[in-house]
Amino acid sequence: MVIHIVLPDDLASWVGTCRKARLPSNALPNPLSARFMTPAPPRSRQPRPSGRKARPGGKPQHPGAAKTPPDAVRLAVVRAWLDFARGGPFAAEPPVALRDDAQRRLYVQLLRGMVRHRRLLEAEVARLADRPPNRVDAEALALGMLGLYQLRFLDMAPHAAVFETVALAPALRKPWARSWVNAILRTAQREGLRGTDTAQPLPLAVRASHPDWMVERWTARYGTGRTTAICEANDRYEGAALRVETGRIGPQALLRRLTEEGVRASRHPLLADALWSEQLGAVLRTQAFREGLCYVQDVSSQLLMAWVAPLLEGRVLDACAAPGGKLTHLVGLRRPGTWAVGAELSAARLAQVRENLQRLRLPATPLLRADGRHLPCADRAWDAVLLDAPCSATGMIRKYPELKWRKHLEDLPAFAETQSALLTEAARAVRRGGHVLYATCSLEPEENEDAVQRFLAAQPAFRQRSFADLPRPAGLGAEPRSLLTKDGALQLLPGPQQMGLYAAILQRRGA
Repeated sequence: MVIHIVLPDDLASWVGTCRKARLPSNALPNPLSARFMTPAPPRSRQPRPSGRKARPGGKPQHPGAAKTPPDAVRLAVVRAWLDFARGGPFAAEPPVALRDDAQRRLYVQLLRGMVRHRRLLEAEVARLADRPPNRVDAEALALGMLGLYQLRFLDMAPHAAVFETVALAPALRKPWARSWVNAILRTAQREGLRGTDTAQPLPLAVRASHPDWMVERWTARYGTGRTTAICEANDRYEGAALRVETGRIGPQALLRRLTEEGVRASRHPLLADALWSEQLGAVLRTQAFREGLCYVQDVSSQLLMAWVAPLLEGRVLDACAAPGGKLTHLVGLRRPGTWAVGAELSAARLAQVRENLQRLRLPATPLLRADGRHLPCADRAWDAVLLDAPCSATGMIRKYPELKWRKHLEDLPAFAETQSALLTEAARAVRRGGHVLYATCSLEPEENEDAVQRFLAAQPAFRQRSFADLPRPAGLGAEPRSLLTKDGALQLLPGPQQMGLYAAILQRRGA
């Protein structure tokens, strides 16, 4: 029998594209494989088989060649990623067209994964294509990143990850990219990602997908080991801490309620009254959550509020109240003689605070729409002001990976200026002997200890108190002083079950 080699229509372009990309020769299709070999057709012209429609140009259409619609989830992810990469908004919520819960969960997982591991994925596509990322077509780069993320980080059948990703190219109007992306992903499937290669390790900033400026600054402050731990924690957001509304239910009772509703949770190792669950989506769908028996709040914030509770008495103003975590925590303590008020500049965010107060079934709490830099109150009107200041949020990257690519070193002076104005106004509003509780979710000194030192230099009527002066919070699972700076401020770094936070206690002198 004579064998003729028949090349598929797109094979020549595939080979040409792969050679231009300088892919390894073993990434190219083998034209002698069984897939591309067919028996020689008879010499005499045969009538066209019935049931087959001719393609343009007279070529027969294979019965199984009908186009399959691209996967809606992955297509939405790639489009959202392209918008984000071009400077548009980060579409954290799935589009309304994805109504199935499994689809919505996959969308969130894939998009956040691409954002979280951006630099590593870009570096791998660039390596496999032998060209820098900025010289790779944007859509092709996005498809390569999506496919590599599925192969490297998800427990997913490799052939499915490759097939579903490659099939998106025509929907993005880049049909030529099918062969190119397929070749890259097949090579990656054989080789594995270089991010795990200990023989030739990538720089930490690339391997852990963080901007160079963050890694360089953290390394200078915390050392290589702790910086590596911070980056690894940021890349592994797998759950959330829950604050128990202890005025209505105890931690153990809430654990039982969640278990009855099919949610796994446990006591948090840092703070016994807090819970931890790796099934946040399931928690939000429980009746216990709808009844307001718990609130999603990072354990760092819970620890801060538990520690400073003795200072939050009398008239207390939360000057930057949204979304309401610290304010609802304070109101939930239901301490006699404490009158809490929340202030927030944004009307939409103020409405969010109100919704949280209502869901948690907390006592009526006055809310003001006000700028924390210009509070509508008399001098020294408050016993305490809680100031959770706007910041770069570099301690929150675990939860919001997009912050890595939207915050820049050049942003810090503007944040520091805003924080200084907020501190100055909070100082005006606090009585003698009262406290300003300053907090950020930043790891940057300009927004933390440097901001406090600038404030103290400008406000000689204030002094900084140490957290060590206050009673140890009940159920604390760490040595208190290990959590404090040399000045007595609270400093928590991102870890497997917590995010970063800084807080300082500033007291006006006098009685």
